[in-house]
Amino acid sequence: MPDITVVLTAHREGVLAGPTARSACAAIEHARSSRGLSIEVIVVLDRPTRDTRQVLEHGLSRLQEVPVRVLDVETGDPGQSRNIGIAEAAGSCSTFLDGDDLWSQNWLSAAWDLIEARPDAVAQSMCNVVFGEYTALWWHVDSESGLFDPDYLGWANYWDAMSFARTDIYRRFPFKANDLKLGFGHEDWHWSVVTYQAGIAHKPVPGTIHFKRRRSGSQMSLVESAGGVVWPSGPLKDLSDERA
Repeated sequence: MPDITVVLTAHREGVLAGPTARSACAAIEHARSSRGLSIEVIVVLDRPTRDTRQVLEHGLSRLQEVPVRVLDVETGDPGQSRNIGIAEAAGSCSTFLDGDDLWSQNWLSAAWDLIEARPDAVAQSMCNVVFGEYTALWWHVDSESGLFDPDYLGWANYWDAMSFARTDIYRRFPFKANDLKLGFGHEDWHWSVVTYQAGIAHKPVPGTIHFKRRRSGSQMSLVESAGGVVWPSGPLKDLSDERA
């Protein structure tokens, strides 16, 4: 049973998946050498382009003694791709990486240390550096700190899906499928609300950074450009059986 399952989801990132693969390999090698952690990789290819598959297979081939499994799926949905990866995960903990995003090298080892101390929590990066269509810094807030306002979750998401937690948490709280016609395209926001309402803390990992690409044509940008109604607005409601 490995310590960590890395679920890498990809679609049509093409050559941009090359830096992602190198980033994953660097974090895996750091975690193995600095903490002695055992790791497996599950690549979930959701309707992939040929070059995306080839770039990832080549990029991950540098891993030594790390099992890599490739799953081909037809969901067209990032949350459902993650759920499929989690269903196959053997690690006691799991984490996600999108096919055009990057981790800081210390992500796996530092997140493991936090969850070892707080197995009831979800680990988030301390900071996201957003690049691509626009650039921004996004600091993740500790849900147990004085800076956290639960009502803010009724307006926007504090955290994102590139988290790290015990695998059973992801199985207990699977991601909802997006429905762009309904205006629902923020499955990570919904997941943040549902897990927080279940009493699960979201904790930033000191000294870690995620680099996230923002592009036109993503499900997030499509739902925003469609003018969908963002719900809930105002005081936080119970979303355990609803869509946000």
